[in-house]
Amino acid sequence: MKKIFLIIGLAAFFACNESSSQQEKKEEVKENLQKAGDELKSAASNTGDYLSEQKQLAEDAIRERIKDIDQTSAELKKDGDEKSEAARKKLATLKAQMNKKLEEVKNSSAETWDSTRLAADQLMKKSDKEWTDFKQNFKDLFKKD
Repeated sequence: MKKIFLIIGLAAFFACNESSSQQEKKEEVKENLQKAGDELKSAASNTGDYLSEQKQLAEDAIRERIKDIDQTSAELKKDGDEKSEAARKKLATLKAQMNKKLEEVKNSSAETWDSTRLAADQLMKKSDKEWTDFKQNFKDLFKKD
């Protein structure tokens, strides 16, 4: 019986005593995990910064187009003729689309950003074409352009 307790005691003693190499390996693993965690946090932060920057660029482009639409609508309102009224209605429709897309961009998450950005890019291309067509169709209203 004493031999059994002695064997158990020695086994427990050796199990509790770690060698210095085992301790070094544990410390190395801890350091590597900490480093990996820090790198992951940094990558997440950089991704968040990039997303914010991209969203801001898209918002600015849409706001600029809305500003152009508002200025043109104000100029057309001064004329008051039927052609100006028709042009203002077209611009109001385009502005509504741009405002809707602006809200989508503002509210997009990281998960939905790619699809939101693609839709915003498509709307900007469409609005570029519509803006050019609009100016061509109503060029007599814009003598200075």
